[in-house]
Amino acid sequence: MTRIIDKIPLVAAYQQTKEVWGDFNPEQKRAATLASAATFGRLALRVAVEYGQDSGKLSRRQALLAHVALDCADTFDGRIARAGNAVTPWGKVADPLADKVDFAIQDIARVRRGEMSGIEAGVRMVRDTGSTVLRHYESTHPSQEGARTAATWAGKGSSILRAAANRVGDIAPGSKAASATRRAATAGLIGSFISNWRDFRRNRA
Repeated sequence: MTRIIDKIPLVAAYQQTKEVWGDFNPEQKRAATLASAATFGRLALRVAVEYGQDSGKLSRRQALLAHVALDCADTFDGRIARAGNAVTPWGKVADPLADKVDFAIQDIARVRRGEMSGIEAGVRMVRDTGSTVLRHYESTHPSQEGARTAATWAGKGSSILRAAANRVGDIAPGSKAASATRRAATAGLIGSFISNWRDFRRNRA
């Protein structure tokens, strides 16, 4: 009997990865482990940077540079896994989930600093949760068009705009530009989810 916990995306992906892990050679295992470390290491570093900025241990300029470096490191885990021919079910689920947790960390920090309302941050988190659930359902219940596991262009575009808005907020907190780009990013996130939902319904019509 399938346990409820086994239906959780990360748990299911972990179990699937365990099944194929024995077929990996040492180099593939090393690459997969390093990719996973890069995924979650980025989250730990993001928390450290936000804490350093809030506590005054990092200047705004230092925090900005660190945030930009972490943004650029977003693709390292995937590159490591692909280069080592070590793409796993765990990585396919953990990577996009980590991206959303990464953004949530930044949103929460902005709420704490008074740069974003709790309502706006909540709307973003609800959207991210819905997007994650929809993507997982599509991967486990493929339509006639086949399973979709990669992010759509709408999703990628909204994520890029979101990251850019965060950096504008770091450069000029409280400015009209920061407010405008932040709201545009939130609108883009909502729009991308609506677009994905429409595609989901259309493929199953």
